[in-house]
Amino acid sequence: MTEAAAQQQTEQPLERSSSSVGRLLDLLIQQRRSLAGAMFWIGVVVFFSFIFIGLAAPLIAPYNPQSIFLTPPSQPPTLQHLMGTDDLGRDIFSRVLWGTRSSLEIVAIGSVLALIVGFPVGLFSGYVGGWIDRGLVLVMDSVYAFPGLLLAAIVALFLGKGVFNIGIAITVIYVPTYFRVTRNHTISVREETFVEAARALGANSMTILWSYIAYQVLISIPVVFSLSAADAILTAAGLSFLGLGLERPAPDWGLDLSDAQKFLSSGAWWSSVFPGVMIIIFTVGIAFLGEGLSDIANPLLRKERA
Repeated sequence: MTEAAAQQQTEQPLERSSSSVGRLLDLLIQQRRSLAGAMFWIGVVVFFSFIFIGLAAPLIAPYNPQSIFLTPPSQPPTLQHLMGTDDLGRDIFSRVLWGTRSSLEIVAIGSVLALIVGFPVGLFSGYVGGWIDRGLVLVMDSVYAFPGLLLAAIVALFLGKGVFNIGIAITVIYVPTYFRVTRNHTISVREETFVEAARALGANSMTILWSYIAYQVLISIPVVFSLSAADAILTAAGLSFLGLGLERPAPDWGLDLSDAQKFLSSGAWWSSVFPGVMIIIFTVGIAFLGEGLSDIANPLLRKERA
């Protein structure tokens, strides 16, 4: 192989990789009328709607979420309190809006930190192989095999309550997911011809890893990110429900569900229904986004590996 041919082969993956995101966007637009496309765009609408709600909560919430009203507690929905009041007389509608904000913060911290840790470690492990790869796989598989909610509860119990601490607890359980996906994709990409050509031209391992392989692997990350974010919402709500999330009286969906369960037998359905509905809509919306993106991206991933 001549040096010019090798140089051409090493440049080709960069062109192909840099256009992968563009082709994925084209597919999302072209398949918007398909089932996968419809799921994806529904998920996008739900996701950004909740982001708007979280950011605009201080402006659109009619009351302070921690204010206690003199009206009778556990009041059903009225024009004054659209979702009723809880057992302490607090406005549920305002608490639901502010709860969106805290849920977004927890999911963002957990998912982003898991990506920051899991992606580079998976790249390194898949590329170097050998005993380092086997050791990292053993550690990650051990964490992955542990029940997620239980592991998050143990970490949260150790770190304490709070948005950032719960985000760290979620990070721990999702790092293995990013690691496994990234490592498996890296193992297939590292055997490609353009990687051999880069080595023949004298490129060092870091250059090959981050300038060539990382671009190829990166296309699979949005799918993992969206699916893990959907599961992170349930995990965060579960931790709050168990009393390991935010401190009372902070507005939080899981915390409000935990407080409302004691009053279901008395007929105060609104205290638990509205926070629960928000969890369901947000989770299903992000799951739609992830599943739709996965169905659309999988043929592109297979083409990238071919």
